[in-house]
Amino acid sequence: MRLTDADLLAELDKPEFAAARRAFVSRRYAKGRQVFSPREAQNSLFIVARGRARVYLAYKDKEFTMAILDVGDVYTTHTRAHVEALDDLELLEADLAAVRRFFTSMPALTTAMVKVLGDLLSHAFSVIDGLAFHDVRRRLIHLLLHEAGQAPAGDDPAHCFDHGLSIEQLATIVGSSRQTVSSLLNGLERDGVIELRARGVICVPDITALRALAEA
Repeated sequence: MRLTDADLLAELDKPEFAAARRAFVSRRYAKGRQVFSPREAQNSLFIVARGRARVYLAYKDKEFTMAILDVGDVYTTHTRAHVEALDDLELLEADLAAVRRFFTSMPALTTAMVKVLGDLLSHAFSVIDGLAFHDVRRRLIHLLLHEAGQAPAGDDPAHCFDHGLSIEQLATIVGSSRQTVSSLLNGLERDGVIELRARGVICVPDITALRALAEA
């Protein structure tokens, strides 16, 4: 579910960017820990060095996942979103003001930031559209179609992907409960449009059939 193609960790390791690299500090967070919250005044930029982080909005007892950040993804904390460690997490963190002067010499960093923020905005509109016009089942099907479309081609003719998320985490992406999403996945499997294999692995043997359900 990585949002950027640029290898920012490799970029920072280049000798010409040694000064920029020194602005970043490595910090580690245990799985499940809240990393950043909207209440914090500090505006930081971070790059995921190990593990995954979840960016989400929270209102009362509801959470809406906006993005899953993977190794190499970059993010700034000056938003209304929370950031949570999905795994044992290592971040390279820097004060945004301290690294801003390096942006012109590191176009990959600027491009990656624009890409991530653009994807977050796109997903925000998708969440709003889904909540306003589609039921939970259709939102889940659209998510499965997106992930299947991103899956690399392999020997298996089915479109298989390892989302690496729990049912509860999938539920926060589509704005529903764990029980509802679990029931919907089992129903789609009984209908033969998906296969639930190893933990976190979902296969779509007939993507045309799944797409037809989304358009029905």
